[in-house]
Amino acid sequence: MFGKKLSIDQINYLNIGLMIIAAVTAFIRPFETFLFVYAFLGPLHYLTEISWLHDRNYFTGKKSDAILLVLAGVVITLASLQVIPDVPSNVGTAITFFAFGSALVFVIVKNAYGRAFGLFIAFLLAALLSKVNFVHTVFSVFLPTIIHVFLFTGLFILVGALRGRSFSGISSLVVFVLCAVSFFLFFPAGNMYAVPDLVRSNYQDFQMLNYYLMTPFSKHDFNQPANIREYFSFVNNILYSSRSAFAVMAFIAFSYFYHYLNWFSKTSVIQWHQIPRSRFAAIIIIWLASIGVYAYDYALGLKWLFFLSFSHVLLEFPLNHLTFINIGKEIGGIVRGKPAAIAKA
Repeated sequence: MFGKKLSIDQINYLNIGLMIIAAVTAFIRPFETFLFVYAFLGPLHYLTEISWLHDRNYFTGKKSDAILLVLAGVVITLASLQVIPDVPSNVGTAITFFAFGSALVFVIVKNAYGRAFGLFIAFLLAALLSKVNFVHTVFSVFLPTIIHVFLFTGLFILVGALRGRSFSGISSLVVFVLCAVSFFLFFPAGNMYAVPDLVRSNYQDFQMLNYYLMTPFSKHDFNQPANIREYFSFVNNILYSSRSAFAVMAFIAFSYFYHYLNWFSKTSVIQWHQIPRSRFAAIIIIWLASIGVYAYDYALGLKWLFFLSFSHVLLEFPLNHLTFINIGKEIGGIVRGKPAAIAKA
């Protein structure tokens, strides 16, 4: 992956294999798979992707556009670590919504006055909608997690399949969808097991994602005692003992594991490793240090890397918007009979 440049077909077939590996591992030990890949592959992914985005001006045309997204990451990090105390939950929702809207403005608007107006509209919508339960669920819980690792990864695969229109590209998209669906159709009761106490302890900070995924239509207002009781009932009686909860956990583990594998499998194409040696060395040192922190204390590792973890999601927003735009262009090209943009290898 670092030496000989792979063809598009080779990368697609490699990714099919990686999808199957991620799915099988997630089926067997979903909680452990997630915790391991999050600690081992996650930090290297954050560091290398931020480096890659930086060298491409974050896909906005100007590096300075990223300042607002980084500031959003700083504020959310300070609030999450309670450096800024008593921050209402809707503030994080508003900031993430504003960052997502701002990224769209940066991508499609080049005029300074147009950008100022677009940012004002994004700010206004963020302020108005941040207290809506659905908006909170999407932007505070799903967007930085499952939407980032599953939906956006799927969209990257989709745009590649539309662009190349090759058998391997379409096959990789089909296998990706089948792997995701398989957890909900075929998860055997025999795959359930007693999750060790250490694993449960290390997973505490992620339990909310499972709860939101399994109760999408509930009102998640943790200022209400009834909602708090419902959450703890879920953790104590469902999360580690329900077949459906294990299926959801396997889906989460697969999504994260393959998200990381997908990134590293495309090294020869996207060339994230073509950077100054000093930066590469710094990335490796921080990565190894992060693994050490996770090994010492998983909760401390989460705090240590929260800013990098959340900021790499925010900094990818412009690329996410471009992906939506490119999907529309590729579908339009197919309708017009335009030939594939990537030659089949």
